[in-house]
Amino acid sequence: MSPLAVSFAATGALLLVAGAFGTLAARALHPGADRGPERTGWGICLGLSAVGLSALIASLGGPEPRLGFAMLAVALLSIGWFSARQEAAGPPVVSSGQPLRPAHILLQVSILAGVLFYTARALIRPMGSIDFLAIWGLKGRSIFSAGAIPAWLSSSELAGFSHPEYPLGLPLLYAGIAGVVGTWDDHAMALLFPVFQIATLLVLYGWLRRRGTERGVALTATTLLALFEPLYSGFLTGMADVPLSLAMLLLGTALSDAIDGTDRRALFRLAVASLLASSLKNEGLFLSAVAAAVAILSGGNTDRTRRFRVALAAAIPAIALTALVRAVRGAAPLRDFDFGLISPSRFGELLGRVGETISIDFHIAARAWILLPAIALLLATGVAAPWATRQLGLAAAALAVYLALPAFAVLGPVWLAETTLFRTAAALAPLAAAGIAGRFAPAGSARDLRS
Repeated sequence: MSPLAVSFAATGALLLVAGAFGTLAARALHPGADRGPERTGWGICLGLSAVGLSALIASLGGPEPRLGFAMLAVALLSIGWFSARQEAAGPPVVSSGQPLRPAHILLQVSILAGVLFYTARALIRPMGSIDFLAIWGLKGRSIFSAGAIPAWLSSSELAGFSHPEYPLGLPLLYAGIAGVVGTWDDHAMALLFPVFQIATLLVLYGWLRRRGTERGVALTATTLLALFEPLYSGFLTGMADVPLSLAMLLLGTALSDAIDGTDRRALFRLAVASLLASSLKNEGLFLSAVAAAVAILSGGNTDRTRRFRVALAAAIPAIALTALVRAVRGAAPLRDFDFGLISPSRFGELLGRVGETISIDFHIAARAWILLPAIALLLATGVAAPWATRQLGLAAAALAVYLALPAFAVLGPVWLAETTLFRTAAALAPLAAAGIAGRFAPAGSARDLRS
């Protein structure tokens, strides 16, 4: 076998093993016999987190990544075994399935095609986008090569171009994969991104089905997301947008479950999702704060004590992680933004920038002239349901910030909007798919209190 084939085989085997052990441990997050797809999606995230943690442990002077991952895999196996014993001791769960129609089979084939198309786009060449080379890949390779987190990565003067203010979750995952496999190969490592896509699709479909959405609707939403090329593109392979889109979906689904009290593990899932999202990008930290606000403001039958607990579960992991990182490496300034524009003496300049931002936002939105009317029609056709509307609320809050931030860009609104707006908005697609599809669920199907 060629060295590239060996690297692909080793990386693929690692991702498969990590996903398998993570899925076993995910029983602790998702008890119940009817949660297979959703549990597997969460399990993939847990397994990949163990790979990233192996690099972090090694960087702190612990065992090297292979031994560290082996130890974490044993821990995941133990969690899964203990959870399986508890589940077996409880009452059996009977799943009320729906018959599989030819249209459902066609949709499943389309989902598979979407995964294969993205796999081909991701693997056609080594990961080589500018952001991968200058930020995510550079940091990951530096951590792998040094066996530690180099101090210069936190220096705004030496590594300002690499955004020291970004969390290190994805670079640590890259370093963990390279450490366990034994070599850095940013071509084989691209296998990671179809795995992120698969996990996202599993969580989306499983959550919609568990919350009562009909199979056809859930499959249609999953198919459209699988074929959504603006997110699952070769250009974004290697960057943080694809894993962040998964983390935001985990955050949104767990938030809705926790507010509705669907099961006893919902708060724990929300805390895990908040930690994952805030470890990837600053946008994840922001969305965790929005999730806490949504919990506080949610009404209906949710009592005040539960709302407070949900808000804490969303906020505390993100705040704790951010505080810990700042304590270790210090505060890193947001070099791309000038928030001094909000001072009264610069209001005139800010107003001009706001006008320029609105203009460029409309210009970029015009490129999605087919997609936007379709979304509007679906929103108008569906029936509002709080458990699904929360996903749309999170996505809308993030989109509003993405649209407004160019006004504060140091290099001007056009630069920031042209380089980031389309891809950051595309990462909201899983949340939007969950929220829109949930509006087509039968009335009274929002709660699952069986677990």
